[in-house]
Amino acid sequence: MGLFTRVKDLFQANITDIVNKAEDPEKMLNLYVDRTTEEVRSFQIQVNRAVADKIQLEERIVTLGKEVAQRTEQAGLAVQQGKDELARTALTLRKQAETSLTDYQNQLADQSKAVEDLQANLCVLTEKLEKAKMERNNLVMRQRRAETMKKANEAVSGMSSHDPMAGMDRMKDRVERMEAEAKASRTMVNTGNTIDDQFAELEKSRANSEVEDELAKLKAEFKKEE
Repeated sequence: MGLFTRVKDLFQANITDIVNKAEDPEKMLNLYVDRTTEEVRSFQIQVNRAVADKIQLEERIVTLGKEVAQRTEQAGLAVQQGKDELARTALTLRKQAETSLTDYQNQLADQSKAVEDLQANLCVLTEKLEKAKMERNNLVMRQRRAETMKKANEAVSGMSSHDPMAGMDRMKDRVERMEAEAKASRTMVNTGNTIDDQFAELEKSRANSEVEDELAKLKAEFKKEE
């Protein structure tokens, strides 16, 4: 497959199809752009060679023009000196140079047209390559954004089916239940009637009885004095 055919096939490729068929669209797009860039670079080399050929033709034409002028001068000098054979040789060489000059001039016209067309095509290809790069970058960003949104949506969906707040509510109920049980146990401790508590009550009752007895005695004494 020729260079121009390969370049044409590359630019006619549907980038969207490449993305749809690729397991890793970003990697595939990078490969596509890299391959296209390499083909355009090869095309640039071909254009440069065509320009170089054009320059060589121009240089050859200049050389042949000088040779025609030189042979004309040589023929005239030979005639002046009566050297007809030498003049005839100079004229023959001039004729050959003129023939070659005409041929190269025709080649230059064709080569100039070819170079012009090649350079125009290169500009088109370069513009298309830049457009492909921009489209690649745009598609890669869209792909990354889509992947991020998909993961975010999946995360939200997962949270919806497994609501963490429901677990928090259950934990809150459990903690409140434990707090209530702690309060209940403290009440039981405060209202408990152990053996020691009973003896303590007896001691308290005896002390109160002694106080009452003392109070009664004082009252009785005051009554006697009256």
